[in-house]
Amino acid sequence: MEQFKKILILSISFFILSCVSTKYVDSYESVNVFLKTQKLGKKKYILQSDKGRNKQALRIFNRGEGAAHIIDSSDPVDYTDDLFVEKHWRKMYRKYANDTIKKYWKKEDFPGHNFFLEKGTGLTLKYDIGIKYMNSGIEDVIVISEPMYYWNKKYIMFYFNIVSFSGSLEPQVVIMKKEKGKWIVVKVIGDYVYY
Repeated sequence: MEQFKKILILSISFFILSCVSTKYVDSYESVNVFLKTQKLGKKKYILQSDKGRNKQALRIFNRGEGAAHIIDSSDPVDYTDDLFVEKHWRKMYRKYANDTIKKYWKKEDFPGHNFFLEKGTGLTLKYDIGIKYMNSGIEDVIVISEPMYYWNKKYIMFYFNIVSFSGSLEPQVVIMKKEKGKWIVVKVIGDYVYY
């Protein structure tokens, strides 16, 4: 009986994990296409191996925390324009906002890019890595979240940020779709500023 309980618990755990992983894209081709548009060149970058949090992308796209779409009365421009559809937004928010399972990037996810992968997030990563790479010429950490489906898989979106050791940030949500078999960037929305 004890073995049956263990097998049952393991089976349920594997089932839950398999369901969780199917809600994300199965290839990172879209992210690699976007990175090519960034013309990173020969400069070396650190990639935060801990994937960025979904909530970062959701917050920027929504212009605020939570499920309600916020339009600031002092800035009535809605940078999401026709991309924001409440029904699809709510579905996406329910699906991704509370995902707390840690995910990590691997070198194989970015062929053609010579990133130095480092574990950690935020200030912990910045301080420890800043010391490690001091005087190496590497000054920027790239943070990317897992791409999330939006609008019945018509679009994907993910968080992208280049964090400089000198303190500058460029938080963005990248929205892409596949057209004629190729990924294209539909829009890049900065933290309430359209680029």
